[in-house]
Amino acid sequence: MLLLFAVALLALPAAASATTLPAGFTQSCPAESPGGEPYGGLRICSGSVPSFDEAKMDVDLTQPMQGTGTSHPLIVMLHGFGNDKREWESTTDEGDGADKYRWNSRWFAKHGYYVLSYTARGFSDDGPDHGSSQPATPGDPSGSEDPAHRGFIHLKSRDYEIRDTQWLAALVAATYPDVDPNRVAVSGGSYGGIESWLQASQASWTFPNAQDPSLPVLSLQVAVPKYPSTDLAYSLAPNGHGGGPGLDDLYESSQGRPDSDTGQGNPIGATKESYINGLFTLGATKGIFEPGTSADSFPCTYGDCEGPHPIPAWRARTELGDPTPDGDAVIQQIRRGLTEFRGAYYQDEGWQQQVDGRKVAVYSIQGWTDDLFEAVESFRMFKYLKRLDSRWPVEVALADVGHSRAQNKPGSWQRLNNQAFQWLQSNIDGSHEQQTSVSSEATVCGERGAPQLVVGRSPEGLANGTLSLDYPPGGTASPLGAADPNGPATDAVAGPLVQPGEECRHSDGPAIGGYTQYSAPLKSATTYVGLGHVTVPYVWTGAVSGLLAARLFDVAPDGTELLMTRGVYRLENDPATGTLRLPLYGNHWRLAPGHRIRLDLTQVDTPTYRPSNIPSSLAFPSGVTLVLPTR
Repeated sequence: MLLLFAVALLALPAAASATTLPAGFTQSCPAESPGGEPYGGLRICSGSVPSFDEAKMDVDLTQPMQGTGTSHPLIVMLHGFGNDKREWESTTDEGDGADKYRWNSRWFAKHGYYVLSYTARGFSDDGPDHGSSQPATPGDPSGSEDPAHRGFIHLKSRDYEIRDTQWLAALVAATYPDVDPNRVAVSGGSYGGIESWLQASQASWTFPNAQDPSLPVLSLQVAVPKYPSTDLAYSLAPNGHGGGPGLDDLYESSQGRPDSDTGQGNPIGATKESYINGLFTLGATKGIFEPGTSADSFPCTYGDCEGPHPIPAWRARTELGDPTPDGDAVIQQIRRGLTEFRGAYYQDEGWQQQVDGRKVAVYSIQGWTDDLFEAVESFRMFKYLKRLDSRWPVEVALADVGHSRAQNKPGSWQRLNNQAFQWLQSNIDGSHEQQTSVSSEATVCGERGAPQLVVGRSPEGLANGTLSLDYPPGGTASPLGAADPNGPATDAVAGPLVQPGEECRHSDGPAIGGYTQYSAPLKSATTYVGLGHVTVPYVWTGAVSGLLAARLFDVAPDGTELLMTRGVYRLENDPATGTLRLPLYGNHWRLAPGHRIRLDLTQVDTPTYRPSNIPSSLAFPSGVTLVLPTR
C-alpha cells in the first residue's frame, strides 16, 4: 500500500494568531513513503490544523506537480456525508474510473493545482485502509481523536463548515506564496456538493481576513457541485408545491420563497424516511451532531445568527410526523435552519452582491435517478440565477448518476467530468458572464447502447412537446388495508438493487390499497425528458394533513415494469375538494411503441416517505391526468 507521512503537532497556535499553516506543512512535504516507493509523483502534507474557532481539522494538502508553473490555482475538494478527506484523493488520474475519473487530487496536481482536502467538522476518519487508489495517513493524530475536539456536525452551516473551508484555504494561500488568491475553485459531492453551492454564493472569501488581517481575501472563481442539495428542507422532505416568487413553478419547487429568511412559503413536506434514518445513523456512528450547545462567538454571516440548533432534537421532531404547524418552535427552527442557514437557494444577500460584479461560475451535476437530491435541486438554482441575470455563468448537466437508485455508469461520469474540467479551466482565470445551457443524458437500464444526449436553454427547454394521458376514476386511503409490496421494492435504500437482467427498480405488483392504472399502448416512440406532473381533482375525507405519492412505471409488452420516476405532494389544511398538481422527480427516458405507462397514486409509500399520522381517504371521481414533457 502506498503511504504518506503524517505530521503530529505538539503545539497548536490559537486561531487569532494563526497566519500560516502549522510547521509541518512545508515546501518539502514528502514525495515518497518511508519505504521509498514513490507516491504517484505527488508531494502531500498532512496534519491537524485549528480552524477559526480552534476546532481541529484533519487536513491534507497536495502540492502541484513540478514543472507546472510558478503561480498556481487552489481547488478545495469536499467529501460526502460520513466520508473523510481521502474521498477525492488518488494515486492515478483515472481514480475509480467513474465519479473520481480525472476528478481527483492527482489529476488536479498534474494540472498545476494545489488541492486542499480535509475531514469535515465533527466527523472521525475511518483509518488508512481506503483502497489502493487512495492515499493513507497512518498515525495521523486526529484519526483517533474524539470528534468533539474537532467540533460538531452542523450539516453545512454557513457559520461553521462554510467558514472552515475559507479559513483553511486562506491559511494555504498565506503559507505558499505561489498560490494565486484570485484563482480558487471548490468541488464536492452530496454533502460536499451542498457546500460547493453555498460557497458559490460568496464570490469573495472575506471572513478569514476580517478575523486576522494577515490572511488574504480569496476570490472564488468556479464551483462544481456534484449531486448536491440547494434546499435541505425540500430535499429531505419534499412538499410538491411550486417555487419561485409566486410559489407556482414546479421547476423551482422549494420550501419557501428565495428571499425568505425563515423558509416561509410552503408546508413542511413528506419526510424521506428511509434516507433520513440511514443518514442520521451514519452521522451518529461517524461523528457527533451539534447538540444545541455551540455559541455564535464570531460575527454571523450577513449579521444574522442562527442561535441554538440542536440537530438531535430536529430529528426527534421529524420522527413525530405531521401535522407540522409553524406554531411549533422546533418546526420553526427546522424550517429556518435547513433553508436560510444551509440552502444556497436562500442566500439572496450573497447572490445579489454578485449581480453587478463578478459572478462565480457554477457547473452543477445532478442525477435524474437520485431519490435523495432530485433534479430540481439544480433546476431551482439555474432558474433563480438566470432570473437575476440571463448571462449568469451557471450550467446544469444531468444523467443517471448520484445517490441510489442511480446506476452511475463509468461512461456517464467520464463524459461529465471531462465537461466539468473544461468548464473549470475556462473560468479559473476569471469567471465571466456567458450564455449557458442545461444538458441531459438519458437513463438506459443495463447495457442497451449509447444513451441519448439533449441540450436546452432552460430545464423546461429540454423538451419540445407534451404527452397527456387520462386515467379513470379511483381513490386511495391511509392507512392501507395490507402492505404494499411496491414500497420496499422501489425504495432507493431498502429496495433490491436489480431485477434479473435489469439495473432499474421494478414493480412487485399493483399498489395495494392505492390506485393503479395503465395507459393504452403507445402508438409511437417518444422521449420523456423533464419533470412532469399529475393533475388530480380530488375529494379528501377525514384529515387536515396528509400526503399523496405517485410512482410511474414503463410497462413493456412482456410484462416487465420498470420504475421511471416518483413524486409526492403534502396536503396541509387543503380544502376538502379541489385539484392538486403533483410534480414528479423527473427523468430522461425513451418510451418505445407498444409500451404502456402505469400510474400509482397512494397515501402510503413506505419506507420512502413517512406516512401521515391522520387516517383519511382521497377519491378521484373524475379521473386524473398525467402530463409528461417530451422530445
